[in-house]
Amino acid sequence: MIVLEILVSIPSRNQREFFQAFEMSSGVENFDRECSHERVDRSIFESASTPNLFLWIEKWTNRVALEKYMKTDRFKSLLGAIQILGNIVSIHEGELSGINPVIV
Repeated sequence: MIVLEILVSIPSRNQREFFQAFEMSSGVENFDRECSHERVDRSIFESASTPNLFLWIEKWTNRVALEKYMKTDRFKSLLGAIQILGNIVSIHEGELSGINPVIV
């Protein structure tokens, strides 16, 4: 599984619009139907220790689907909206693997 992490700083005055953009872009009806089944999960987390800092995480079945999505006008528009509402701190892409718990 491939993960995309986008760390953003959004001032409190713009957070409502940020969450609206997230919700609007999360629905299947607003998504490229060719890769909608390739995205496994999409979540936003707010930092407990740093005000106005959010981590946007998307999990994808494979790198090809994520790369295709990142080339779409929808994704580019979303990044543009984030930059208008706040600042993109960092963007990371990586591979997830399962962890086998160690029982002592």
